[in-house]
Amino acid sequence: MKPSACTEYFIIILLIIGNSFGITAQEQSYTDAEIEKMETSLTALNGIEKIKLLLKLSDWYENFYFRPKEFQKAIKYANQALKLSKALHSDIYEGKTYLQLSMLYELSNNDVMLEGCARNAIALLTHTNQIDDLAESWVMIWSAKMRSNAPLEEKFIPISKAAALFKMSGNNKRRSDCHREIGALYFHHKDFHKAMNSLEKAMVLYKEANVEEKDFYPVSFRLNILYETEKKNKDIIILKNKALLQQNELKTAAFLRNSMITFLILLLIILGLLYKRFTFKKRTNKLLEVQQEEINQKNVTLQNMLIEKEWLLREIHHRVKNNLHMVVGLLASQVEFLKNEEAVQAINSSQNRIHAMSLIHQKLYQSDNLSIIDMPSYIFELTEYLKDSFEIRKSIRFVLDIDSFNLPLSHSIPIGLIFNEAVTNAIKYAFPNRKYAIINISLKTTDNKVYVLTIQDNGIGLPDDFDPYDNPSLGIKLMHGLSDDIKGKFQISSENGTKITLEFTINESNLH
Repeated sequence: MKPSACTEYFIIILLIIGNSFGITAQEQSYTDAEIEKMETSLTALNGIEKIKLLLKLSDWYENFYFRPKEFQKAIKYANQALKLSKALHSDIYEGKTYLQLSMLYELSNNDVMLEGCARNAIALLTHTNQIDDLAESWVMIWSAKMRSNAPLEEKFIPISKAAALFKMSGNNKRRSDCHREIGALYFHHKDFHKAMNSLEKAMVLYKEANVEEKDFYPVSFRLNILYETEKKNKDIIILKNKALLQQNELKTAAFLRNSMITFLILLLIILGLLYKRFTFKKRTNKLLEVQQEEINQKNVTLQNMLIEKEWLLREIHHRVKNNLHMVVGLLASQVEFLKNEEAVQAINSSQNRIHAMSLIHQKLYQSDNLSIIDMPSYIFELTEYLKDSFEIRKSIRFVLDIDSFNLPLSHSIPIGLIFNEAVTNAIKYAFPNRKYAIINISLKTTDNKVYVLTIQDNGIGLPDDFDPYDNPSLGIKLMHGLSDDIKGKFQISSENGTKITLEFTINESNLH
């Protein structure tokens, strides 16, 4: 028999068994008279005994499913048994009745009611000791799945559960029937190895159940076909394996050849790219060397220009200082020809102011940085100059408290002139008797870059009618004007003498 013919044959056998597998084909030995007598006795019975008799009658009429009138009686008695078992709240007989109804609906090809009744039977019988009936209920679920287009897994689950339950109850005959149908499922889906295992297990169970050999002949017949099929399949598999091995060897050889060609092509491409990168990098390096040489030449030129500009600026400061000294000398020569005391004092004051500016240019000329002034040394030298100018080295004591910091040229000249005016006024007017004369000079800075210049003497102080904001004195006006130039806060007051305070700030960028 050809494999295709065998497959078709077993599919037909499977369908026949599927239609009859769920039917509890108990042999009936009742005569028509006995059945009539049982139907007559129904009115006299109650409770469980009546349910049992109704199920017997339904089961007997089930055999005549091909006769509509008798088959309707089977359904009628089953429904009466269901109604009575529900009234008695008997899970066992309600479950048995649902099982009987599922078998009847199978015979009438009502798949929906078949599966519904079988599931109701399972729900009721699961927690009882009616294991065979529970197993038959799962068989009915399997029958419903076989009659539909359910997936293979949904067909295996119920029949496998039925086989497990029949094993628990020791019903080897029904258990072998289950394994027979499991093998048929595997056979239908061409899983011949599992089909053979299931059918061999069915054969062993049939023998244990003392079933005559003629009753399980179809199972042995299928096994013989499977053995022959497996032998042929093995030969086919061997031939296929040899063919696959040859194909794999050819594919491997072709793959190696193609891989070598691809590798050589990629190697050539990589070498070409590397050479191109090398030449590009070489041209780039040459270009960078030329550019670097041009930058170096420009840097040298700029450095020379910077040195030259610094030298010129230093020379300018030097010449300004010399010119200011020349002006001081000219003013000193002019004093010799003046007879008016006020004019002489005015020229002397001008000399001091010019010297204060000249000293700044001198400091810049001598410094490495041509834009900032070291304030401690500047204040000290300007103080020494004023001492010599007024010849007061021993009569007035100067107390200096100067923080170490630098100031830009834009602030150094105004501060120097304000310092000159304040100290000059203190020397000239604060000490008429010049006893215990002290001038305190302070220039301090805070963390937030606020600078405070304080000049205080212990002299006679300011006149009572002194107005610092409306005073004809040139020195006072000059200090106010210079304070405004650097946006400072200028104050003059009497505190055990005269106190002049200048508070100002400097932009951070101006300090560099």
